[in-house]
Amino acid sequence: MPRSPRLKFLIIGAVILLAMEWRTWWFYLTPPPDFSHGQVVLYATDWCPYCEKTRALLAAKGIPYQEMNIETSAEARSQYQRLAAQGVPVLLVAGEVVRGYHPQIMEAALDRWQRQAAISVK
Repeated sequence: MPRSPRLKFLIIGAVILLAMEWRTWWFYLTPPPDFSHGQVVLYATDWCPYCEKTRALLAAKGIPYQEMNIETSAEARSQYQRLAAQGVPVLLVAGEVVRGYHPQIMEAALDRWQRQAAISVK
């Protein structure tokens, strides 16, 4: 039974879209590596206003963190890419990845991290 040109077009289009977004699909199929070792890591750039807002949020909460500049550090760029990141900031909180500036999600992840740290100290 011959396939219609419309069906062929849809199949080819779907394959192209899947191929273009392979990093996103890979992210959903494999868990991201934990480069934080139980701490907080911020992947950022110097010029990004949302990175600055993330720094201010971390400072306001009194959270110690390691900043990795993805433009000046090859190691930071490599880790950033392995986290399937596509923009900045990326906040890694004890293995939990928050991509983009989402204050509520960031605060929730940081609160979970602080509670876990408090439990492990006891």
